[in-house]
Amino acid sequence: MTRLPNDLLPRIAELLDQANRCHKEKRRVEADLIVAEAKQLAATDQHASAVVELFCATTFLEQDNREQGLRALASMLGEYRDWLATPEGRPMYEFIQVQRAFSLVHLGRNLEARPLLEAAVQFDFGTEDIDEEVRSDVHCHLARCYHELSLFQLAREQFEQTEALGVSEEWKSIFHYYYGYTLYELGEYQRAKREFMLCLQSGSSGPEARLRYLMLAATSRMLGEYSEARAYEERAKSEKP
Repeated sequence: MTRLPNDLLPRIAELLDQANRCHKEKRRVEADLIVAEAKQLAATDQHASAVVELFCATTFLEQDNREQGLRALASMLGEYRDWLATPEGRPMYEFIQVQRAFSLVHLGRNLEARPLLEAAVQFDFGTEDIDEEVRSDVHCHLARCYHELSLFQLAREQFEQTEALGVSEEWKSIFHYYYGYTLYELGEYQRAKREFMLCLQSGSSGPEARLRYLMLAATSRMLGEYSEARAYEERAKSEKP
């Protein structure tokens, strides 16, 4: 493929930005027309074409259409295999694999997600803050994956890595809940209780309040704190399932 004239690269980025705004405003027909124009402009350059295809794939993910997004990402690995193997294409390859892994975890397909995440923790994300956040999210997802596979010791190690890197606001409630649950399964009840308390303080996103109180009740009972356990159980009953 020939290289794009330099003045077209900003134009493609501008078009994708417009398409993104259209998607957010539910103007999908208009968004599709803009993406079609971007694809036409990018047709003679593999890098630019991959950027447009990645935009389409991540749009599916953002719309919670994870199955279609996964198919689109997997298709890219075949279509752009040679370019993704170059130093220029490596960052996009890593991004694709991370997004595939995250989506598989969200779909409960943890056996498929595990090898992708185990590879992703070795990726070179760089040293910028945003890259450290991505690295933290990778460790957090791998910890969750191990937890769901009942590999609790491995899960704890990954949760500790996540904590050392810093937990993003988006994942705090989920992090504290599953870290606490992992510690509970390992018999570390005092530490588990602390994580469940932090989970309660981390906002309404993530596991529902009823589950948080039930785990606090179970943990308190294991610590011999029976009155607290009963109080948490009553609180759980008052929460909507």
